[in-house]
Amino acid sequence: MENQSAILLCVTKLREEEQLIVEHLSRLGIRVQVNLDSMDLPVGGGGVPPYGLALIRCLSQKNALSRTQLLELAGYETLNSAKAIAICTNKIHQAIVFEKHGIPQPRYQVAFTPAKLYDALSDFGDLCVIKPATSSWGRGIARMTGKECLDGWIAARESVDPSHQSFPVLVQEYVEKGDYDIRVVIVGRKPIAAFRRVSAENWKTNTHLGAEIEPIEINGEIAAICGDLVDVLGEGIYGADLFFDYGQLRYVVCEVNQNPEFAKSWKVHGVDVAYHIAEYVKEKIGRTNKVNVTVHS
Repeated sequence: MENQSAILLCVTKLREEEQLIVEHLSRLGIRVQVNLDSMDLPVGGGGVPPYGLALIRCLSQKNALSRTQLLELAGYETLNSAKAIAICTNKIHQAIVFEKHGIPQPRYQVAFTPAKLYDALSDFGDLCVIKPATSSWGRGIARMTGKECLDGWIAARESVDPSHQSFPVLVQEYVEKGDYDIRVVIVGRKPIAAFRRVSAENWKTNTHLGAEIEPIEINGEIAAICGDLVDVLGEGIYGADLFFDYGQLRYVVCEVNQNPEFAKSWKVHGVDVAYHIAEYVKEKIGRTNKVNVTVHS
């Protein structure tokens, strides 16, 4: 079968991460067809999908979800699944789903109007974080440190969004997490690497904002949370961002990224993430082909 050793790689552009994945897949004998956001998808026309799996690495969250949905409808298996991407790319959806399944996370409220923001700020002790439903790399996330601060945020938003089309937004309690958060890379069901992202200059501890990387061990608590996340989202490739809440003395999930970057971090922690992804893709293709052989035998 043509699709036994070929995958579709959906990307916006071939970054260092994707180039490394392609190199490892080639060594495993798996052919990769790169599909850019600007290109047509191989859907329609009937028949068996020409690729055994579609690996989704689009930078645009909207493109990632829409292209995955089309591919799944056409019969492809995708990494990650449309369900997982839909949850991971909407912070409000994520918070609701995690609450439903008992995943530890900061307390939150969903604000549908600016007035609701004042209620949430009061409930969280005049200190909270506002997050748009969809964003990446920390964009649009703001910490409110009192009513005057919130007044200014709302006034600024109203100048560019007078009809409040950006609502609803997620409002979370501010977690006393020290000067770091924790990124855990999950491949399949397994957390393969963990590291602190440390910043003394910015309360947002994203690496592209200057945070430094400090590798850490994956302890039992972190591993258990990752297992619970995979139970909820399904097997896949994730970047789970955790806080250690020094107020409650527990780990909580800030959010889960469905397209984790690793070009910078793996050079520090030493875990070859691209290799693990390639091996997992090979395993997934093997499972699919085994099912196809069973069905057609």
